[in-house]
Amino acid sequence: MTLETNWESLSDNVHKAISALGKKSGVQAEAFFAGGQTTEVSIRNSEILTQKRVDDLGVGFRVIIKGNRVGFACTNITSSKGVLKAAERAFNIAKVSSEAPHFALPAAGKPSKTRGLFDSRIADIDMEEAVDVGRRGIRAAEDFDSRVIAKDGRIHFALEFVGILNTLGIDFEERRTRSFIYIGGGGEQNGEVTSSCYEAMFSRTANLDPELVGENVARKVVRLFNPRSMRSFEGTVIFQSEAASYQIVDVLLGALKADNVIAGSSMWAKQTGNPVASDRLTVRDDALLEDGFSSRSFDDEGCPSRDTVLIENGTLRSFLHDATSANALDLENTGNASRSPGGFDMVQTIIGSGYRAKPEIYASNLVIEPGKASTEELVAEVDKGLLVGSMAGFPQAGSGMVSAQLSQAFVIEEGAVRYPVSGGMLSGVAFDWLKNISGISKESKTFQNVVVPSLRIEKLKVVGS
Repeated sequence: MTLETNWESLSDNVHKAISALGKKSGVQAEAFFAGGQTTEVSIRNSEILTQKRVDDLGVGFRVIIKGNRVGFACTNITSSKGVLKAAERAFNIAKVSSEAPHFALPAAGKPSKTRGLFDSRIADIDMEEAVDVGRRGIRAAEDFDSRVIAKDGRIHFALEFVGILNTLGIDFEERRTRSFIYIGGGGEQNGEVTSSCYEAMFSRTANLDPELVGENVARKVVRLFNPRSMRSFEGTVIFQSEAASYQIVDVLLGALKADNVIAGSSMWAKQTGNPVASDRLTVRDDALLEDGFSSRSFDDEGCPSRDTVLIENGTLRSFLHDATSANALDLENTGNASRSPGGFDMVQTIIGSGYRAKPEIYASNLVIEPGKASTEELVAEVDKGLLVGSMAGFPQAGSGMVSAQLSQAFVIEEGAVRYPVSGGMLSGVAFDWLKNISGISKESKTFQNVVVPSLRIEKLKVVGS
């Protein structure tokens, strides 16, 4: 049977299970069902390491009974009996669960049709084609300069079917595709070994460019040869997109998630309508972004997707909500329930995501609005500072404290990038950094859940090696 035929059968079985749950007195129920086919290749030390094709299909149920008690159960047994059994298990778990204050499911709405979510060519990509993409990326990186080694990488093509159904009238299904290529590289020269660099490309279509990705990672590696030590200073730092997409975005997300507001762990819990950042900064979450890597017509609870302004010219306007947080705070649901959030989470690593997981609040496409100058023009205005390509280290949850090792960084002197830095760290509070943004580039780069330009920030503490 084809994936599409299996999907139709699963959809029918899920509808029967929700209908049966809906007949129970005082019960509300939801089913999130998903299926997909992924073709994936990994790279290790200039060679194709693994290649695999995986089909996955299943459903997760949430059942709510009197007293706002919630049960969750999932299954990848998609027969009528298997699906009904999982639904009943969720109901039985709810009966022995404690109250979940303010828990809510979204009522029925009408999703907007989001463009650019599906490319039929991805369904036809075979393993040979995926391997060829990987080999082309390796060649492009290593042919660019003989000192470069393609150390690791991943090529991924995915066809996805997503459905959400509840007893309040939500009944939506959607087909989606995604692809990405990631290549990590390093360099060796006369006993000198560079730090690792990576380049990635994310797309909703089959149009990956492994040559561009390979060449770009090689350029990054070559720039790191012959580094010099650097003295500590306080001054201007320009974060390129890759660097900004990690620690700075993590701090932003932590402060903007409404469940953190409810828990009292968001630094901006009582700041709606107040300035929280430089007036140059505008941030929105746009799940309707055409061709956006994490765009969707509805979230993973069935709330219609939308474009939400979160920070406008430095002023906090909104938080990211799902149905429960919106109910708890008596605010509008922004459609940010996700069963496959980005970032690292140990629980998600162990139990999986998608239909295997309960939803949590996360961004779809978190977009930092671009400025009017290029990154090169931002650099040209700096007398003395640092250009950061990437850094390593986790920000401290809630406080925004960052202590990050510099992986790729370059000294700026008299408006020009002079030399790579050996070692060094950045330390400070990211919330203060956001208030000191002095420039934003006009070019942006797409990552899994964010679209980020370069950010120029003043008054940063740079610790030399």
